Amino acid sequence: MRNGRIRSTLLTVLIGCSAMVLNAQAWDAASQARGWAKQDKDDSFTFFDPGTRSLLTWMREGGLLGSVPLGKLEDSPDRWVLDPRNSAWVAHGTTLSQIDRTGRITTNFKLPAEAGDICWDAKGFTISYRTREPYLEKRDYKGAVIWAFGAKPSREDAAPQYRRTLVVDDSGNLLMADGNSLNLSILDGNTGRKLTETTLRLANGQPAPALEGVATDRGPLAIWPGKGVIFVAVKASQLPAAQRADLQGLVLARIEFAQSRLEFLPTGLDEGHLLVGLLDTDAIFSSPKGGLLLVRIK
Repeated sequence: MRNGRIRSTLLTVLIGCSAMVLNAQAWDAASQARGWAKQDKDDSFTFFDPGTRSLLTWMREGGLLGSVPLGKLEDSPDRWVLDPRNSAWVAHGTTLSQIDRTGRITTNFKLPAEAGDICWDAKGFTISYRTREPYLEKRDYKGAVIWAFGAKPSREDAAPQYRRTLVVDDSGNLLMADGNSLNLSILDGNTGRKLTETTLRLANGQPAPALEGVATDRGPLAIWPGKGVIFVAVKASQLPAAQRADLQGLVLARIEFAQSRLEFLPTGLDEGHLLVGLLDTDAIFSSPKGGLLLVRIK
């Protein structure tokens, strides 16, 4: 009887595990992905799936590549990155947790503020914090701070402030969008030192306009690899009337670095969509209803 109960219990567990595997295999980003993700060097994307409370890594050509369960986190993740061992570094609230592939939390770090955005390279990941003034930290894949940029926030600045979005360019430098300016700050990816700021101009030679209204939550940035082009997601409602014209919903600001040129491209999408990356000649957006949408770029 005792052995029979053990076998029965093991069978139940195996059936449960099989169901979880089948459910994970059935997940497809093209129809189910929601929310934020950032494109990795291998063109994979890692989304958070609220239904399974897991990070799911997906590639257009390969489908679902892997998952990291986040069931042991008490709150939802804000931003995340997978390290070379496929453990996840997850920023949630003012905590940074390392979570291994089984879902076990192996390390926790206290953060100075909530994470606004994150990007990464082979050496580590950079967090842009939701603070009044810009503050960034680059950490290695053990969680140690490599460098910091800006003034570390005090307790009085604990309330979430500006979301400054980031992307790593082809040379390994960091590009940062901040506030109402469409110009980007360029930081050395190895040291965090600010190198310069873009001086973008429209096709008619006029300086890039500032966004109107409150721009505390900047849209994502995405790089077109090898093209010297960056795309920035912008709300049409925040463009000045002279540039808005017939543009509605979500707009792509196309930045060509060699000419310091800026132009605005329609997406046909509403403001609830999120830019997650670029594949070939398509910009990839996650839909608030679930799934991915493609918008042709030039």
